[in-house]
Amino acid sequence: MEKRKNFTSKIKAEIVLSLLRGEDPELLSREYGVTLADINLWRDQFIESGTDGFKRKPDDSRLGAAERKIGQLQMELELTKKKNELAAKLKRK
Repeated sequence: MEKRKNFTSKIKAEIVLSLLRGEDPELLSREYGVTLADINLWRDQFIESGTDGFKRKPDDSRLGAAERKIGQLQMELELTKKKNELAAKLKRK
């Protein structure tokens, strides 16, 4: 079984723009090693959303980074609370 290639949004845009300029889809398919179905899908995504249509979820990277930062800050807050509780217990003794 052949492993499926991953194409960047830049390469996909290049393929779609070549297609829209009138290049033969079958030639593009062979040149880039991609199926006609994928080329047609990319064309539709490009027409619908431009290069953002090629991204899995355009805002996911920013959202994911924000969620990771929130998680990190929550852990730091919990550690600080436990440290303060321990310090308060030690002062009482």
